[in-house]
Amino acid sequence: MQIPALNRRAQQNYATFVAAMDLVAQQFDEIDTLIDALDEDAMPGGFTVATPDELRGFRAKAFDELDRMRAVARKYEGELISRDWRL
Repeated sequence: MQIPALNRRAQQNYATFVAAMDLVAQQFDEIDTLIDALDEDAMPGGFTVATPDELRGFRAKAFDELDRMRAVARKYEGELISRDWRL
């Protein structure tokens, strides 16, 4: 037996979760712009700073993790929108 108020809240939580993942995915375009704007010659001398290639690798890894989270969310979508979430 499902309680309609809990079901509605679970659907809202899932929608918020998906919207948050979409927002994070949109930010990757801005990250690409920032990485492309880096000038390796202007890096400070006394600090260790990641190179643009390292940053692109970090970005790719983060985007891959986001895609995996999306896949898991789609796999369990029915369960996530039908049950109350534990926070």
